[in-house]
Amino acid sequence: METIAMASEPQTAQEPCPRSLYVGLASSQGQVRRRNEDSVLAWHFTFLAEGQLPWPIGLFVLADGMGGHRHGAEASALVTRVAAGYVIRQVCLPILSAEESGDRPPIHQVLETGVHLAHDAVLRRLPEAGATLTMALLLGDSVYLAHVGDSRAYLGQRGSLRPLTKDHSVAARLVEMGQATAEEVDAQRHILYKAVGQGKTVQPDVTYHSFKKGQYLLLCCDGLWSTVSEAEMATIIEEASSPHCACQELVNRANELGSDDNISVIVVAWEWPLPEEPASVDAEQNHGI
Repeated sequence: METIAMASEPQTAQEPCPRSLYVGLASSQGQVRRRNEDSVLAWHFTFLAEGQLPWPIGLFVLADGMGGHRHGAEASALVTRVAAGYVIRQVCLPILSAEESGDRPPIHQVLETGVHLAHDAVLRRLPEAGATLTMALLLGDSVYLAHVGDSRAYLGQRGSLRPLTKDHSVAARLVEMGQATAEEVDAQRHILYKAVGQGKTVQPDVTYHSFKKGQYLLLCCDGLWSTVSEAEMATIIEEASSPHCACQELVNRANELGSDDNISVIVVAWEWPLPEEPASVDAEQNHGI
């Protein structure tokens, strides 16, 4: 399992930056698997200059190596490094450059290209492997998602937790088409029709979402969401003393309930503890881009 966390935030314990991020992550091999085939990355900083509002920037990635294929752990690490490295070089680092910015590709194109590069890298170096990929690029009040597979991204606030991604599994597709119930196809939950490193090409779902004060972003693999209900996940997060504690408690709860897979999770929030009054939610928060 690869876990990468990098952070630099201009804040002190006495005077926290009003627009800095609170981030937690955790990962576990679980009770059944012999090894952890997940990779998790959290990379973020807040840029503060005179006369400007603080501007948080972050990239959060979760990849789940496919247990039915060889080299799942290596595939998830490769996917994470290639996709994240490309997005950081194309979007995040130019923000810190003193050079005049030229024509930059649209963010959705950068995210798609990052996924395509990761896909090609797996095909070339680990041809029998595959991985899911859920990647969240945060720029100020905006979140851009690139998603392949059945790991998930959620947007939450006190009293609410809703998925931002769709599972690319046979089971989810049958349920979506009304041909079966979730209970009837539970045995097919692990069969994916789209994954990084599987097939000649892959097309990620790329979407845009507003990220408001009082909200939090949750990324997790199926080892968590298939075992712990969304209602219980929300309760654990809302009652946790920090995002890090929330992630650890989510992992612990999945293990207590007997999750049969690796368990990985990232939580990102504007403020902590979460405010009692929920943030106002725009009528349109989900935009395909």
